[in-house]
Amino acid sequence: MRTTAEQLSDVLDHWQTGTGPLYVQLANAIVSLAESGSLEHGTRMPSERALADHLHLSRNTVTAAYQRLRDAGWLEVRPGAAPTLGVSSRGVLGLSPQERFVQILTGESQPVVAFNTASPPPAPAVTEALRDLPGFLGGSPAVGNGYAALGDRDLVLAVTQHLRRQGIPARPEEVVITAGAQQAIWLAVTMLATSRRPVALESVTYPGVFDAVQASGSRPLALPMGTDGLDVAGSIKLLRAARPDLAYTTTFHNPTGTAIGDDDARVLLEASAALGTTLIDDRTIGDLALDGSALTPFAAMGTDASVITVGGMSKVFWGGLRIGWLHTNATLAAQLRHRRAAMDLGSPALFQRVAARLLAEHYEETLTWRVASMLESLDAVDEAVEEHGLDWEYRRPVGGPALWVRLPDGGAARFAARAAEAGAPVASGTAFEVLPGTGADRFRLPFYLPPEEMKLGIKVLAERAA
Repeated sequence: MRTTAEQLSDVLDHWQTGTGPLYVQLANAIVSLAESGSLEHGTRMPSERALADHLHLSRNTVTAAYQRLRDAGWLEVRPGAAPTLGVSSRGVLGLSPQERFVQILTGESQPVVAFNTASPPPAPAVTEALRDLPGFLGGSPAVGNGYAALGDRDLVLAVTQHLRRQGIPARPEEVVITAGAQQAIWLAVTMLATSRRPVALESVTYPGVFDAVQASGSRPLALPMGTDGLDVAGSIKLLRAARPDLAYTTTFHNPTGTAIGDDDARVLLEASAALGTTLIDDRTIGDLALDGSALTPFAAMGTDASVITVGGMSKVFWGGLRIGWLHTNATLAAQLRHRRAAMDLGSPALFQRVAARLLAEHYEETLTWRVASMLESLDAVDEAVEEHGLDWEYRRPVGGPALWVRLPDGGAARFAARAAEAGAPVASGTAFEVLPGTGADRFRLPFYLPPEEMKLGIKVLAERAA
């Protein structure tokens, strides 16, 4: 079997016919082998000295090439171990949906500070409700058979009114109650996506959507993003070329915290309507505006576009309630409602009753409290980053509960591994990327936790992972 160095030698002959510094040509040679499948993810690479000797190059050339590959996420290097091909070599679908999703879940053991999951502790209204359920519900918590497979009527009405307050002309028959927003996304994608066409996703996106895309037999199409969010003009060009049945967007964008302005949103909606593309408007964190400006839901803009709106209780109240919903046309809603009931007979009727009252009577006060708490925690992040002299780069988000942090020296996967070992796990940007390398130098840092916990977690990361 030919060695990695021998394979590189052959490919380097090709690259040396071009232009550019030799270290760039060497880095491109390695990328070429990885993209062609000749070198697989996890392949052990030669040491810098061994590769330099085999290719008759200077050690500095190989060092510079390896550094370039590390910065782009193509190479992983651990102290005392041989370098290996990193996550970028796995391609668009290289990370399985399960490998992506596990990065944003709490593991079997409780860490010192869990930064990998963007789920908040319960709001005071939830704590009070669960402390005295009979008093909160006005009677016995245990009624009927405990099932509400097609959705508790009071909860359906509460969600309908909630959507109407946001400007969506919703009717009860258009609402589907789900076990969280994750299930709503899965139901919609697996119902509408097919193997014939891709599902359009923002080039970095919520990891929970990848399993649904795979289950549908489809594949992802990466919509371009800039520093301020979705590149709408570039996205429309791709949509017209690929004509996907479905496009999935997050508002505020998960994980960058950016937002699509109303004018751009209308342009996107009109283009989608012309193409027959259904838009999933995931508004799970859509009300968490940090600058006080609410965003208009797609379904409230009065266009001819087909829109499915997704929401839930987890980001404002508490994920432990396991209550989400989707809004669509009545025909599709009926199909999804019965499909959802066949999966698991619905969220517990008790929690649906609790959620109905929380949403109808405590939403505004809880949202105000949640956003104020998040802003305090965000200020604590700024203070801790400055205190520990960290060279992290990030922009304060327009909305949503997380920072999209850039590591100037790259290697987000390596950083995430060290963070997990230190007891303060974070989600590597690679879990969110549709295009390989898009998140190689990033990690997501939620700021839901109280200020003191945020400061403790950043202290742990600064001392043991940075």
